[in-house]
Amino acid sequence: MAEHDPEILSEEEAARLWERAAHLQAEAARRIEAPDVRGAATASPGYALTRVRSAALEAGIANEFVDAALADLRAERAAPKAKKSTSLARRFLKHPPDTITVRRVVEASPREVLSTMKDVFPDEPFRLTLTDQQGDPLDRGVLVFDIPGVGAHVTQGFVHEVRESGLRHVFVTLRPIEGSTPSCEMTVYGPVTSHNLGLVVGVFFAALSGGVGFGVGTLAAAALAALGVATVIAPVAVGGALVGSGLGVKGFRAIYHWSIRRGEKALEGLIGAVAVRAQGVWGG
Repeated sequence: MAEHDPEILSEEEAARLWERAAHLQAEAARRIEAPDVRGAATASPGYALTRVRSAALEAGIANEFVDAALADLRAERAAPKAKKSTSLARRFLKHPPDTITVRRVVEASPREVLSTMKDVFPDEPFRLTLTDQQGDPLDRGVLVFDIPGVGAHVTQGFVHEVRESGLRHVFVTLRPIEGSTPSCEMTVYGPVTSHNLGLVVGVFFAALSGGVGFGVGTLAAAALAALGVATVIAPVAVGGALVGSGLGVKGFRAIYHWSIRRGEKALEGLIGAVAVRAQGVWGG
């Protein structure tokens, strides 16, 4: 896995960080222009993180949201390089999210949260395995966890929900929050890897539904002809196929987006399980 300088962002990464931070802070502009980096030479091509932060602040984006977006970006860097979804797949599926991200402020120190994760993550029903670490796990570092594979033979619960939503890895970052009591923001993030497969399955589903619609249209046209109603079987059958295919695509999209929401709920449950234990609400 190639090493990245954490203090240098590529032009694409800087743009995505600004956009994501602005999205987190809804009142900020969604896009900002790249800063003038002339005279700010760096050891490698890209934008110095300090300049990226300054540009975000000038656009009205609070530093806390820049930190949250940066945590997401670092998680992306730590992710194994997966095949990117095609634009055709995204359009066909009505632009589903490329990632599922949930975050929560936990009223416990990063060290307490990390210690709790060691007990909760490997245990039932989560069964997550730590496979990689980048940076300080107590201060915005990234921990990479594998989800049990298809050989796990699970049909319900956390593992089933997250795999059905297209997740294969989970990334976790902890961001300390200054205050009178120890607390930190826990972010759990996973790239959705199923869009291209969703395109293939969706096309098959549409073809199957179109075939059913064609058959129904043919039978309807034949029945009308038998009753003496003037009709042409071919146009009615084709119309039935188009309607059936359209309904099939719409139904598949709804199912696909629903599965992603299920994965998001599962990750929220993972954070919740850590939070209640770390905050002492539920004993170990």
